[in-house]
Amino acid sequence: MEEDKQSGVVDRKRQTRQKNGGSTKQTINKTSPEYIRTRSCGSRLRGNSANDTDRPEQLLKAKCRRIRRKIARELFPSNSHSNEQCNRHSRTRMGCKTQMPTGRCSDDDEESQEENNDEEYQIEGYSSENDKGYMYRLTDDETPCHVGEWFKFEDPPRHKMILYHGQRFRDVSHFRKAIEVFAIRDGFKLCIMENRGHAVSYECSDLRCDWKIKAGRVVNGRTFIVKEFVAQHKCTRRHQQFQDRPKWISAIYLHRWKLQPNLRTVDIRDEIEATYGVVCHEAKLLCAAKRAKHILGMDHEDGYAILNQFKDEMERINSRNIVLLETKRHEYGEVERFKRMFVCWERTSYAFKNHCRRLLAVDGWKINNPYNSVMLVAAALDGNNGILPIAFCEVQVEDLDSWVFFIKNINNALRLEHGEGLCIMGDGDNGIDYAVEEFLPKAVYRQCCLKIFTQMVKRFPTAPVEHFFWSACRSTSATSFNKYMDLIHNESEECHDWLLQTDWSSWALFTIPKWVKCICVTLSITDKLRNYLHQYLEMSIASRYVAIARLTAELFERRRMEVWNWYREKVTPTVREVIKDRTIDGQRFVLVEENGPRLKLTDTRSLLFDLNMEAQSCSCGLWQISGIPCAHACKGIQLIMGNVEEYVDNMMSVQNFCSMYAPGMMPFPEKHAWKWGTLMRVHPAELVNALKITLTLPQIIQ
Repeated sequence: MEEDKQSGVVDRKRQTRQKNGGSTKQTINKTSPEYIRTRSCGSRLRGNSANDTDRPEQLLKAKCRRIRRKIARELFPSNSHSNEQCNRHSRTRMGCKTQMPTGRCSDDDEESQEENNDEEYQIEGYSSENDKGYMYRLTDDETPCHVGEWFKFEDPPRHKMILYHGQRFRDVSHFRKAIEVFAIRDGFKLCIMENRGHAVSYECSDLRCDWKIKAGRVVNGRTFIVKEFVAQHKCTRRHQQFQDRPKWISAIYLHRWKLQPNLRTVDIRDEIEATYGVVCHEAKLLCAAKRAKHILGMDHEDGYAILNQFKDEMERINSRNIVLLETKRHEYGEVERFKRMFVCWERTSYAFKNHCRRLLAVDGWKINNPYNSVMLVAAALDGNNGILPIAFCEVQVEDLDSWVFFIKNINNALRLEHGEGLCIMGDGDNGIDYAVEEFLPKAVYRQCCLKIFTQMVKRFPTAPVEHFFWSACRSTSATSFNKYMDLIHNESEECHDWLLQTDWSSWALFTIPKWVKCICVTLSITDKLRNYLHQYLEMSIASRYVAIARLTAELFERRRMEVWNWYREKVTPTVREVIKDRTIDGQRFVLVEENGPRLKLTDTRSLLFDLNMEAQSCSCGLWQISGIPCAHACKGIQLIMGNVEEYVDNMMSVQNFCSMYAPGMMPFPEKHAWKWGTLMRVHPAELVNALKITLTLPQIIQ
């Protein structure tokens, strides 16, 4: 990983030298008026002025900012810690880009990289030990706006983009994208003053200008709200010169595509030639049109149109890949309209069946597009607790029929007999539990504890049993579970009776089958996967699945290369960390009795724990459920002079991890390499809420 970071730094330095004419050193006069660096704002351009009368005022502003930040660090030390974490460059993960440091001026070239969202969780080495309910937040009650609603323009002839105090954006990435387009259209450069997942602020790069905007995230949700906005510019605005780049063209003429979605590139080319006297290349205009439609969310019909081509490409790279595309024909028309689609890769299904933990987390994600579709997803954990996507399904509505279609096809892709040897965890919504029990009778269904917790809080808001509930959920033995349930009974008898009626055997951890080798009690696997794939979920359907296919192939390649860093070890790094923590925790136990492979340990509370080294079991139950020796087992293995790693389940071994990712996965080809054929065009599903969308159009364009 360090070599990757160093190589990235070297590449950026090499690009900088090439931009500066190939010189190895760049001489900058840091005292010149064009280059002034302050601690608070990084490198900011100062306009060419004949005198330095504004310099004392600028230094005073910088000093005031430093004082305010110092006071904030003293009052809120946790925020300063998160700021330090944000300023560090995040490593590249599955196609995610490098984070820009705070205070750097953003150049509007094609190579500029978008910042990572702090909300994105690591999908590598995810620790299920911290699978707790308070990690989850409910989304805010505000109705999310559609993609094109962030971009509002004035009436002709100016078509100036509108920003105002209190304006809402769907999330931090949408806010950044809108401000980037605004800066290009308004002809000034941005300076990033604050860049975090919950707060982002920009200022004009000219020190004499007071233009600034600051937005923050709502308490419970992703929505970003503009909290501070100074719209007046005091800097000298330079004339907009034509830039032959799709990014610039799409931003300048974004209002044209918004008003005319089917605008021809010839019209844009003629307008550019009439305004700037430049003939733009057709390829640049096509890229600009594609980029503008993606920003405005108008490329969904094109995505549905090439679904058959996507299916052919999936089967061409691997004949065992499964893509089931179902369409329906309208009664009075001859066009094929999209109904649902199931996608599963042969490599991921084989890896799950032979090398992963047998828990399959399934969930439904609502996709923000004009058709309000739903993506059903299934994911699992590998031996290093890394999240692996298994299958996806695009449906119009999340109902019982959709879940039956998804569950049946997963069973066929895994080639199981009625779900034998499969444990499925869901939230119980829209008939998923019924679909599993009815159509996969040999599979085990587990209920997400977060769903039970949410219902419990709504029914009994005053009962102080939250901590007892999560302790009961994670109890690995019946004795511990009954103890915490008795504590809940002492606090609220009604809540205790209600929990017993919720089929507690489907969510209590100690009832999970021992062959699953997983201690997850919530759908944190799919939640973290969604946070990771969040930036791709608003793409058109074809682009979204192409991006997921490429990211999955990159995931296989990266993990295949990572295993060489620890191939001499016996177990994976995440498991070694768990063993280390449990070994430290086991130092407080004392041996009471030894009878061959059977040991008895006690702790300070005089509790006895029975160990069986041959059966690899402990009376606490954690060893059998997780496949990793518990704290009592770690102490017992040390007493018999054994190696703890030799008692770990083979599923968490380095050899199993290497066998899982060593074959790799064929990357999905670029669109220019597709073998285009005369396939039937698929049309999107009919808009159910067409009246609602029509009524909101006047609010979009002002």
